[in-house]
Amino acid sequence: MWLDRRRARLVGTLPTIAFFIALYWVVQLGFGSEYLLAVSPFTTLFEVRLGKYNSPGQYARFFLVSALALVGARLAVSGLVACVVVNLCMPFLLVFMRSSQLNPKRYFPYTMLFAFLELRPENLVGSFATQAAVLATCCVVLTVSLVVGGLVTRRGEQARERLHRHVHRLADDLDRLADEGLSEALRSELLRLRRDFAELAYSTREDSSAPAEVVNLLDMLATLAQRTAYLTGSTDWEGGRRAEHAGALRTLARLTRELDAALRIGGEDACRRILDEARGLLAATGPLPKEGRFRIFWQSYLNMVVLVLRTAADPYQRVWRMSIADRARVTLFRKRPSLDSFEMRFSLRCGAVLAVSCLCNLLFPVDHLYWYVLHAFLLLQPFPDESSRRMRTRMIGTALGCVFVHAVALLNLGWTGIMVLGTVLVAPLYASTPGSVTSAFFATAYAVTMASVSIDDTYATTMRLASLALAVVTVALVNRLVCPTSDRRLFAANVRQMFDMVARYWELVRATLTHRVDTVVSSETLLHFQMVHSQAAGFVEELGARGEKDREIAELARYREAADRMLFCLWEIMCELEQLEFLVRLREVRPEERGVFERIVDLAEAHCEPERFGTGVEVARELLEDLAEPDLRYVIGQYVERAGELRAAIDDAQGALVEKPSYVDEVRG
Repeated sequence: MWLDRRRARLVGTLPTIAFFIALYWVVQLGFGSEYLLAVSPFTTLFEVRLGKYNSPGQYARFFLVSALALVGARLAVSGLVACVVVNLCMPFLLVFMRSSQLNPKRYFPYTMLFAFLELRPENLVGSFATQAAVLATCCVVLTVSLVVGGLVTRRGEQARERLHRHVHRLADDLDRLADEGLSEALRSELLRLRRDFAELAYSTREDSSAPAEVVNLLDMLATLAQRTAYLTGSTDWEGGRRAEHAGALRTLARLTRELDAALRIGGEDACRRILDEARGLLAATGPLPKEGRFRIFWQSYLNMVVLVLRTAADPYQRVWRMSIADRARVTLFRKRPSLDSFEMRFSLRCGAVLAVSCLCNLLFPVDHLYWYVLHAFLLLQPFPDESSRRMRTRMIGTALGCVFVHAVALLNLGWTGIMVLGTVLVAPLYASTPGSVTSAFFATAYAVTMASVSIDDTYATTMRLASLALAVVTVALVNRLVCPTSDRRLFAANVRQMFDMVARYWELVRATLTHRVDTVVSSETLLHFQMVHSQAAGFVEELGARGEKDREIAELARYREAADRMLFCLWEIMCELEQLEFLVRLREVRPEERGVFERIVDLAEAHCEPERFGTGVEVARELLEDLAEPDLRYVIGQYVERAGELRAAIDDAQGALVEKPSYVDEVRG
């Protein structure tokens, strides 16, 4: 079994291995061995993008970001002050703007290229044009390889296939809901499907790993799953109208299957036929009650089905484009230029590690001191726990690799033998798990073996071990002293970010009252909330197992039940807000009631901080009586009730769930 897994992994990495070898010899024969450091970052880019759809814009990005990394590296090696300043600033562009706590490794390939370009300052100072030609050549080889790989593997269709599987699951769940009612198992399945849809839509848009029209469909269908999961928030709709609800759910299940079939075929006529049926169902009141959760679900579900079909049926379908204002709204949901944000804290740690290591490499003319930069960059990880684990595995793997190199040195291999051995070592290097002992072993064996062509193997192994020790000390100190990011801090930041997103969603509701806000804005903000909520929920699930072992989160473990209630209420509150924004979009707020509605929005926005959330509930209940539209009253009433429950959960935990640990507490660990 173990051998089968290893063999499968080796076969799966064969394209990456072939790309590395091909690019290695293109650079070696075309420019010389001193420019080979660019090969590894571009191989990483190839490995990351091979499994994804690549648009023409993605290929252009290879050239543009590589040029940015080249210019940044050239500025960094122009002087000691410039080295510090540029290495502190570049991570803001390459880490803060590209990575997130939900996709933390997205920074890696281009930041690796920037760091590796600094390893040989003489190439940038004395041969800048040649170094630029090397990068251009690497980009061309990368582009050609990915185009060929995309034609062979047809990666652009994989996201669409996963989409269809999720839609089929949604239809099956609707049938189960009609047959069984809302059982605990089905509730879990609907929430799991909502999370799976959100993860697929979010990752596909973040990584540009599918054609734009597929990304749009995923956004809309993820909202469809979210609106189905809305039914799990309360059982007040399962009263005496069981048969009517079951019939309506079966109708939606059938319509969803027909929607899936129409999307597979891609025929305009099929979409328009189902579109007419969906509009007819939406216009007919049928057996539904005049108010309540199920009626709101029915309307919102069918409206989203109509939007999906209308988009798919348009032969001149345009990709969703957001206005500058809408793009700013979405960006504010995702990126927060604050020291509380994961992205900012990791950017500063990455900048500190690069500034210190690259400054030493520039300051001291020691042969192969650049291994210090290489080790430090690879040891630094978005989450400090992962950095600590890699320190252990890399020290063990590097020591074993040095022993291997000494054994090989006894064979007195010539240049040809070393080249052949290096080529052989590439295969297990890329087939091994990143960050493992095996990966560190083969990385050391390859690097030191190839270095032994130009330097003594004893010096090479000594330098490899010494630079690793220096890197371990540097990264450990930076992780401990520079914006430390503990699990508890990340949880508190996630919770406070969700409260902030609730406040921003109220702003979206207000904007929808007077302006047309594109559906993509609400879809994107909802997806981001779901992803942050899932990460926070995962932390809470582990509290019971880790609370007694980890002193830092021992206090939170005592409030596990309150944490569960808080997260449930936050999710329900965002569900109600999404439905409220939908109702406002449908112009359910009457002109004569706009003043009352805006007072409710003002009240809600004034109580969105964790310290005040859920207060002023009585005033909100009084204002509800002045609204005539029953659906508005129901949704806002549910929001008010959940806000009160959320306040109680925060108070029960005595503020521990939203309180950020102090800097001193984090440094002490």
